[in-house]
Amino acid sequence: MNRIIHVKMTSDEPDRITEFYRRTFDWKVTKFPDPPDGWRLDSGQGPGINCSVYRSSDSPMDRHISLAISVDSIEEVAARVQEAGGRIIHDRIRAFGNTYLYCRDPDGNIICLVQFG
Repeated sequence: MNRIIHVKMTSDEPDRITEFYRRTFDWKVTKFPDPPDGWRLDSGQGPGINCSVYRSSDSPMDRHISLAISVDSIEEVAARVQEAGGRIIHDRIRAFGNTYLYCRDPDGNIICLVQFG
């Protein structure tokens, strides 16, 4: 695994930013039916990944673009993140049937590790 599975953006005005991407790139915008308050930007078929937009908050995981990477074992990859100079920034989260762990790379970019199931 270890593949990028989506990109997350935040915005103070998610309706405005999703409309920008819809109009500019003809992406399909779908509001998530349940919290958290988010929208999926579907860029179409073929090679590439999709994006999600969430309303900004004061969370340390906001105000950045973050990479979500699927992993087989959060424990193993979290250890490698720290060994390579990154750091864990939030406790594990269990949601939507999956486990998530947020960390930062040495430059401060956010990585969300996702272990499905």
